[in-house]
Amino acid sequence: MGSDLLLLTVSVLLLGHSSMAQNTTPDPSAEDAAMHRSLPDGTGQVTDLEHLPAIVRPGVVRTVIEIPAGTSDKRQYDAATNTFPVDLREGEPRRIKFLPYPANYGFIPSTRMDKARGGDGDALDVFVLCSALPSGTVIEVEPIGIIDLLDAGERDDKVIALPADPALRTVDAKDIRELPAAARDILVTWLLHYDPENTAQLVGVRGREDAWEAVQHWHVGR
Repeated sequence: MGSDLLLLTVSVLLLGHSSMAQNTTPDPSAEDAAMHRSLPDGTGQVTDLEHLPAIVRPGVVRTVIEIPAGTSDKRQYDAATNTFPVDLREGEPRRIKFLPYPANYGFIPSTRMDKARGGDGDALDVFVLCSALPSGTVIEVEPIGIIDLLDAGERDDKVIALPADPALRTVDAKDIRELPAAARDILVTWLLHYDPENTAQLVGVRGREDAWEAVQHWHVGR
C-alpha cells in the first residue's frame, strides 16, 4: 500500500437494510483500534473526522469518504457518533432513484462553505475517482478540478480528485480538462439530475488551480 494512503474504516450505521457486500459492518474491537490510530503526521487520535487536518502538503488534501462509488444510499457523516447513517428526508431514508454514485463521495475535513460568504454551510464536497472505497475511509487525494454549482442561491461546489497513491487510480490526469470529455459529462449530468428535488444549476467546470484555491478559500482557520 502506498505511503500516501491512510485507510481508517469506521462503523457504518445501517438503517432498515442489510450490509452492502463491499462495506460490511466492522468488528467493534477493530473499529476502535482504527478510530484511535495516529495519523502519519503525528496529529494524534482520530475522534472527529470533521476536524482532521485538511492539507497534507501542497496539492494534496485529506478526504473522508461518506458514500462508496456504485452505491445508492445517501449517507452523511454524524460527528456525534462517528458513523455514517443514511440521511433522512421527511423521515424516510434517502436512496438515489437514478444511476448510483459514479465516484466515491465525501468531504474535505476542516473546511466549511460558510453561508455568510455564499456557501451552503457544509464542508467542501469531493468526488474521488477510483474503485469503491468504504464509508469512513480517510484518503489523501490530489484535486484536479472543481464543478461549480449554485443551489437555491448558495454555492454547492464539488471538487474532483484522484488518489495521491498512483496504485489506486483508475484514470490518470493532472487536470480535469485532461479527463475524457465523456467522464466530465457523466459527473456533471449526474449532479444535475440524480435528485428530482435538486435545484442545482451549473456555473462552470474549472481546473486544478481553481480547485486548490477553493480548498484554501473554504479552509477553516486559514
